[in-house]
Amino acid sequence: MSALKVRELIPLIDDLAPFELAESWDRCGLRLGRYDALVARIAVALDPSAEAVREAARRGCELLITHHPLLFAPQEDMICDRCDPKTVEAAFQSGVCLIACHTNFDSARGGVNEKLAQLAGLGDARPLEPPATERGFGMGAVGSVRSAPAGEIACEIARKWDLSGYRLYDGGSAVDRVALCGGSGGELWKNLGRTGSVLYATADLRYHECLEAVDAGLSVMLCDHGEMENPPLSYFSKALAQKTGLPVYFLDLIGGKRRRERWCSVERHVSA
Repeated sequence: MSALKVRELIPLIDDLAPFELAESWDRCGLRLGRYDALVARIAVALDPSAEAVREAARRGCELLITHHPLLFAPQEDMICDRCDPKTVEAAFQSGVCLIACHTNFDSARGGVNEKLAQLAGLGDARPLEPPATERGFGMGAVGSVRSAPAGEIACEIARKWDLSGYRLYDGGSAVDRVALCGGSGGELWKNLGRTGSVLYATADLRYHECLEAVDAGLSVMLCDHGEMENPPLSYFSKALAQKTGLPVYFLDLIGGKRRRERWCSVERHVSA
């Protein structure tokens, strides 16, 4: 079986998720391992959990690429009773290298936001925040949908994204556009300009942020952070296999758990 060194794989990964698109605060690239390590099999997962590392090793993978970075915040120690050091311990024991493609994959062409827009069937999709370079798509997305009640459109999107549940803050009017931001959407919806007739789908908005968006005329669909970002990674895995010529395994894990073992459905309607 052919193999490539990590340093040879990084430019190929960069073709799919350019590292120059990463936010300045982010921790992308090789997070643990050696640039000269040989890789014959690759695993891809959402989170750098110890379970994902062990599953990658079980499949004979020398490299695990995750969306969320390992050791995102500075660590004072490596006591292995804690989450990140457990992953470090598992990686050292198995010899698996770790690479993160986080905000660079969020903004990439075919990355989290553009792929979610495609899966949702948005017409004339464009980014909510333009990319830093022409190699990217941008952060977030907005596009047209058929005019229908927000709850009906949210239900269709949940099915297309294979969500097990969501929370809907219903602005009370029909929507004909959907805006989205994979993961933490923050105040990106304020880039919309005209907010009427829009359903905004994202994760991790605080309660008062949701009410502010509803007061501005939006309906808000709150998704689980991991479930929302997970689907684009399966497409990334296929593209990476074609790019590298190596076997690539997509590990359908969220927080180290099989997805259907973890989440329950919740739906709430709030009048504007």
